[in-house]
Amino acid sequence: MDFFSEKLKKYISSVINISEDFNFEQFKVGRSNITFKIFDDANSFVLRRPPFGLKLESAHNMGREYKILKVLSENGLRVPKPMYLYNKKELSVDDFYIMEFIEGETIANNQIADEFNEIQKNTITKSFIKALSEIHNFDVISSELNDLGKHEDYVERQINRWNKQFQSQKVREIKELEIATKLLLDNIPSQQTVGIVHGDYRLDNVRVKDNQVAAVLDWELCTLGDPLADMGTVIASWNTKQEKDSPFIYSPTLSEGFPTRKDVIELYLNNSDLDLSDIEFYARLSFWKHAMIMEGVYIRYSMGSYGKTNENEIESFKNSTIKFANKAANENLLEEII
Repeated sequence: MDFFSEKLKKYISSVINISEDFNFEQFKVGRSNITFKIFDDANSFVLRRPPFGLKLESAHNMGREYKILKVLSENGLRVPKPMYLYNKKELSVDDFYIMEFIEGETIANNQIADEFNEIQKNTITKSFIKALSEIHNFDVISSELNDLGKHEDYVERQINRWNKQFQSQKVREIKELEIATKLLLDNIPSQQTVGIVHGDYRLDNVRVKDNQVAAVLDWELCTLGDPLADMGTVIASWNTKQEKDSPFIYSPTLSEGFPTRKDVIELYLNNSDLDLSDIEFYARLSFWKHAMIMEGVYIRYSMGSYGKTNENEIESFKNSTIKFANKAANENLLEEII
């Protein structure tokens, strides 16, 4: 898809400090919004836009992402500084925005994590949890993000929304998901506060420089609600070699030398006033949501929505759903993973 027309490149060079003949390359991560690095000999930036073709009207809202980054950046939180939002519909039918390029490394899997020693991994983990607590401690109610989403009943709304979406596209019976859904609905904790929920806070969604989190990336799922949902994702995805049948098969923490899940919980407690006695519920919620996501990907792959695909790849997504569902349905989940 030829997105960077000569007219568009000329326009971009008129709103940020980059030459008209800048180079670009697409980051090969994610299956949702498309992210490019745009650069010349002197400067580098990041451009983020929706996927090409048909998309859900309510999804891929570039203006919303831009606003989130703008407010958080202005308040000193660790996010890329947004530079420009395009919403004119003249040179591009889709909105896009440009933000600063953050130097550093994304620890996307355990192979990359193997490049760091144990001391570095401990330092990175402390910074990773500190960055999350900074987001959760931010007074969002008094900020311009106050209207980002509904404030109360976050968990119940999430369960109902994801379950409704799953039922609407259902192609097979998954008993474990039914068990997990009931476990969640029967044990919803009281929401302790209203905060920013990143929505997908994992090690592979931050940029690391000098063993510190330089920036938190991928804000497309961000909303307001119960911030402990993020800690649930951290704990669920903090996979180790000792854990049985984890569906997070590429987790960076499969590399030896990272602090344990217990250590991570303690780090968060040292940086937050929130009570983590219900962390099992939030970890279960994360496994459950990932099962829903994987089933959606499996269905879309099966229907050919991603073009020609390998049968083995389709089967892997199908099996991944079951692995996530099995975790979510485990009544002794915390005992197993801790």
